[in-house]
Amino acid sequence: MPPTTENIPIIKPVTLKFMAAKLKMSISTVSKALHNYPTINEYTRKRVQEMARELQYVPNQSAISLQGRKSRIIGIILPHLGDHFFTRSIYGIEQMAREQGYNVIISQSYDDLEKEIELADMLFKSRVDGLIVAISKNTEHFKHLDQFEQIGAPVVYYTRNPSFNLNCHKVLGNTFQGCYEATRFLINRGHHHIAYLGGPKMINFTHDRFNGYINALKDHHVPFEAGLVAYTDFNQENTVRAIQHLFSNPAHQPTALVAFKEPILFDAIKYLRHIHHPEVECIGFGNSPFIRYLENPPLASVEENPEDVGKKAIQLLLKLMNKEIRMADYQKIMIDCELVIH
Repeated sequence: MPPTTENIPIIKPVTLKFMAAKLKMSISTVSKALHNYPTINEYTRKRVQEMARELQYVPNQSAISLQGRKSRIIGIILPHLGDHFFTRSIYGIEQMAREQGYNVIISQSYDDLEKEIELADMLFKSRVDGLIVAISKNTEHFKHLDQFEQIGAPVVYYTRNPSFNLNCHKVLGNTFQGCYEATRFLINRGHHHIAYLGGPKMINFTHDRFNGYINALKDHHVPFEAGLVAYTDFNQENTVRAIQHLFSNPAHQPTALVAFKEPILFDAIKYLRHIHHPEVECIGFGNSPFIRYLENPPLASVEENPEDVGKKAIQLLLKLMNKEIRMADYQKIMIDCELVIH
């Protein structure tokens, strides 16, 4: 005869209370140890986590959400996952969030402000516990993002500097330092006519790279020439026009080039080779993985360390959500770039 339900033993799930009793600790201590609170010492944390593994403890997410009125969801808004920087940065964010018991909603604004506002409203209605955002290139007001802090959900801006918003938490790559080092490297190689191909001219978060370029020229007594600077909005046709502008004077050609991003650098290299222009030493931001397979790679890349930027962003957000940092104690964290020689 098949067993009846009366003969099947009921296995009760392991609870925090049960583990606390076995370990002779408070429920609060056990909970904090499981969530890696910095106030819990390493010995206690290991004991708790080892027992949790042995007993196959599974957190009751419904109970957690009801108790703390939390969704256990972190929202992320970024421009485009097709950008290699964001693809790399998101890995560390997701991994750490899930280790801490949070789910992640990743959304793409495609660099459109209206889409960013729409996504922010969606995440706000979902009652996310916190938000990480890389603003669109047109974001100049922050009402749609400020609403999160008004309900106690912290916001961390990352990689794109919201310079119109002074009172905010942000984690940024030190692109000033990266562009300074790239320009200095070219100067030390004997170049004194170094062109700069920038991103959209009126976008506030593009200025740091240009300032790094300007300061490197100044510190090394290389005169600044406005004719060696051009901008593009990342459209291929606009990039070609910018390159044509930079190389329009046959008597005064750049011998080297620093580019805002490697995709526009590759467009520039392709165009210069198409017109059989003499080789120009180039450096761009990105350090794309396929460069190693190119027969004639750029001279160097500025590595922005996106994994570190993402990791620091989620660490800061978790500290804000855990009340380890006051919402009004605004933090600015900078991650240095590295020059990678090819």
